[in-house]
Amino acid sequence: MKKRTYIYKSFERFWHWTQSLLIIFLAITGFEIHGTYTLFGFEKAVMLHNIMAWTYILLIIFTIFWHFATGAWKQYIPTTKFVKAQFRYYISGIFSGAEHPTKKTSYNKFNPIQRLTYLGFKILIIPIMVGTGLIYMYFLYPDSLIQVEKLEFFALIHTFGGYLLIVFLIIHLYLLTSNDNPVESIVAMINGWEVVDIDPADEHKIHMQYAVDKSIAGYYRLDKEGHFIDVNKAWLDLYKCNDINKIIGKHYACARSKEHITKLDQLIARAPEP
Repeated sequence: MKKRTYIYKSFERFWHWTQSLLIIFLAITGFEIHGTYTLFGFEKAVMLHNIMAWTYILLIIFTIFWHFATGAWKQYIPTTKFVKAQFRYYISGIFSGAEHPTKKTSYNKFNPIQRLTYLGFKILIIPIMVGTGLIYMYFLYPDSLIQVEKLEFFALIHTFGGYLLIVFLIIHLYLLTSNDNPVESIVAMINGWEVVDIDPADEHKIHMQYAVDKSIAGYYRLDKEGHFIDVNKAWLDLYKCNDINKIIGKHYACARSKEHITKLDQLIARAPEP
């Protein structure tokens, strides 16, 4: 079943396109500084490169905050599930019309290979580029606190990182072409909406869980023996509990007065077997 789904939020789209433009511009000015060609002139290229670098660092700071504030960082957690199937799809399946082994949803935007690729970009390539770039930038000032004897080493690492960014861009574009409709995927990064395959049962389950998690009403779920399986934040706030691990696995008697336990015991006894 296919459904037009709001996949990418407004800040996510802003961050994606702004980051793309900044990286491309940094690459253009960076390789000119390296002496690959002449476009702006060395001094202007250095000035523009530094301005764009600081702009990108500010974007990174805001993006890190957004990822943790919204929980979007979970999208990049690596998983081994379907990794082999995804590799086979990219290597051969995509050319034979094989079905894509994973499905995109608003809660799971990336397949296992994309997760690994984007995670490597975020925790490896970008930190290398920012770190070596700042060292090179501040070394140019006589009174800088950063003193490096072999600046060439950091310059080479920074240049190597530039080549890695080009490789990442190529991989990113290739992964884009693996979609059923690449043009639709590009448009989705503009307006946020994309037609994706969904499992109605899974989609309903995810939406219900989201509604429970965000509800202002206290919610809890028990197993047949009367032990807590799940509680939402509203329930924790109601009982002034800051640690969910202190509740999960405990019997409901820990949160009920004696007069209420008997009634709850009767409800639990009448509950059908799962």
